[in-house]
Amino acid sequence: MATKSFHQLLGAFLTVLVLQSFVVKSRPVKSESPGQGSHGGRPTSDASFHSDVNNTLLSERWNTFPVTYGFKSSSSMPAYLDPQAVATAIDTAFRKWQATVPKFAFRKIYPGEDANIKIGFTPLHGYTGYGYSPPDGRLYLDNSHTNWSTKSYPAGYEQDLMSVSMNAIGHTLGLGDSTNPTAVMYPTLYDGSIKRELSEEDMNRIQILYYYTPHLELGEPM
Repeated sequence: MATKSFHQLLGAFLTVLVLQSFVVKSRPVKSESPGQGSHGGRPTSDASFHSDVNNTLLSERWNTFPVTYGFKSSSSMPAYLDPQAVATAIDTAFRKWQATVPKFAFRKIYPGEDANIKIGFTPLHGYTGYGYSPPDGRLYLDNSHTNWSTKSYPAGYEQDLMSVSMNAIGHTLGLGDSTNPTAVMYPTLYDGSIKRELSEEDMNRIQILYYYTPHLELGEPM
């Protein structure tokens, strides 16, 4: 009996230990000036992402597949952007997440109002991208102050659209910010820089979110 109780306590401890590192808290970004912001009270000289999530990772995820995405018909893309280049950048960003979690099986639909992840350009007043966790799924990209780039290498004053989209998509899939500067889910991105590949941490977190079962069933002692 004592052995069984020990295994039950051990199982509960391991569950808490695994989940503790992946609790998502809402951390608002203050706008200092257009294109600049601060995160967690630390002023930065770069544009900032923002996530509107405040629950644990395992409470907010998509449960039906494929996950659909698309641009809202009311979206107002900046006139200087090539719509095809924008579509290519965002489609590629979705494929990178899908390569890590194949069951997403992302499917693009139009209009985006009927999609799980609804993409639109809109004024964000200090933010570059804004992602809502499931089941909301709205994904906003700034069209007021951000100088977007869809080139291979953005200029020093530009924000890389694919990099920002990678981060925002992660939020719409249920992930919160990362404290690891090398991660796609790190909340800031310097102008002129790119972050188009998921880090090992990004991949581990999304796989835990979609494949990990929190209710561990420990075997009975022999």
